[in-house]
Amino acid sequence: MLVALSLAAPAAAKRLPDLTLSRVGQVPAWHGKSLDQTGQGYGSPTEQSCTDSTCDSFVLHVRLPAGTFPKGPRSPAPRGTTRTYSEGPTDMPGDGILMSMKWATDFDQWNLYVDDMKTGQTVAQGIDVDSNGQSVLLSRPHNGDYKVTMVPFYTDFDKADLAYRGQARVFHDPTQRYAQKHRLLPRIRTMPPSNFHIADIPPVPSNPTGWRFTGPGTFPTNSCYTDETTQYGSTRCLRFDNDIRNIGAGPLILRFAYDAGAFIGHCNMQQEVLSSDASVTDRGAGPCIFHPQHAHFHYQHMGRYQLFAVGPKGRVDDYSFGRPASLQRPRTYSFPTCNIPNAYTTQLPVSGYGPGEPEYMGVSPGWGDVYTWDLPAQYIDITHNVPNGVYEVVSKSNWDGKILTSNRSLETGITCVRLIGTKVQVLNRLTSQSDAAALPNCYAKARPAKKHHKKHKRHHHS
Repeated sequence: MLVALSLAAPAAAKRLPDLTLSRVGQVPAWHGKSLDQTGQGYGSPTEQSCTDSTCDSFVLHVRLPAGTFPKGPRSPAPRGTTRTYSEGPTDMPGDGILMSMKWATDFDQWNLYVDDMKTGQTVAQGIDVDSNGQSVLLSRPHNGDYKVTMVPFYTDFDKADLAYRGQARVFHDPTQRYAQKHRLLPRIRTMPPSNFHIADIPPVPSNPTGWRFTGPGTFPTNSCYTDETTQYGSTRCLRFDNDIRNIGAGPLILRFAYDAGAFIGHCNMQQEVLSSDASVTDRGAGPCIFHPQHAHFHYQHMGRYQLFAVGPKGRVDDYSFGRPASLQRPRTYSFPTCNIPNAYTTQLPVSGYGPGEPEYMGVSPGWGDVYTWDLPAQYIDITHNVPNGVYEVVSKSNWDGKILTSNRSLETGITCVRLIGTKVQVLNRLTSQSDAAALPNCYAKARPAKKHHKKHKRHHHS
């Protein structure tokens, strides 16, 4: 059952009506809006600095039957390795209450805090930056009252992001519901590229966070950062958002040895494959590299962008939130898991890949890895020999098959666009397909895509 609250726009932040969670399958829901009373679009990001005019809150009454949460968290890892999980719950988080909130775009940042009112302690918090959602797990909570606080942090560029919606639900960890040992593989779905720009980049060097400090139209003809021009000669850049989602039963887990050699080209990834008995196996996944412009490590073979001209009949000229509880997961991987070690080991070297400590990165089931158009190197160079016309923008994930997945049929995303000077007209977002399939007709009908939560947009590697 979905219990929704209808709230009029308040004159100040609100103590929202209390909600009660008393049975499995019930989904108490709430929504609200940041007023941004200063008009500056920024607020303090912590619960401790909230005022009566900045942060919404409500009390969740938990009144669930005994035995609702039989499974506790488990921490799968190779022998001798201990994960720290400062970035979120484990890959086998166990049972609990999943608290989620979502807003319109990743221009915004909301933080989510849950406090146990009996002890006064914060029992869950989502404080990751540059995402379109937060999701935290109250691990096997006791019956009682919990204060839930929504903290607006960055609400400037897109006013649609002033509003949010949230849900609470009982979460039964699906990784622990198999009668026999079962391998839990990820499945990659690459979404059609979106949010195209051939403008709006300031004439300055790029930086790891992009430049969301000026609105569209501020730099109407500039599409490349100065270092992109200096290093690659790029003066006309087709920029776009890229979204790689994990729709599989298991997490996509990549690990490398963090040491001095990794920064100078001696970096190799292992894929950890998780099974339902909390065991893991390793397999080589290929090279990784430290990217100074993004200030973190990338898995080299995660993604490839291509541009193909389209003929007059649509053929390529040259071919070389609101989901069921069983499909929702808390997020495990987010910044800064791709630029600092987040585990330690008593057995070196790690799988023969150097003497450094293990560093993990990945994509949890139900989340996506989004790189936005304004990030450094997030573009296709169209400086030369790309006249106005119709093109297919193709994003291929796992293009060499080094990542083991349950199904490879959705790893290519394709968008058909028309380029006219600095304008990009989206003609068609095509259905995700296999990397091995021939590119479709530009005007093929696309099926509507199911919605999935996005994970951190900056720091997982495409």
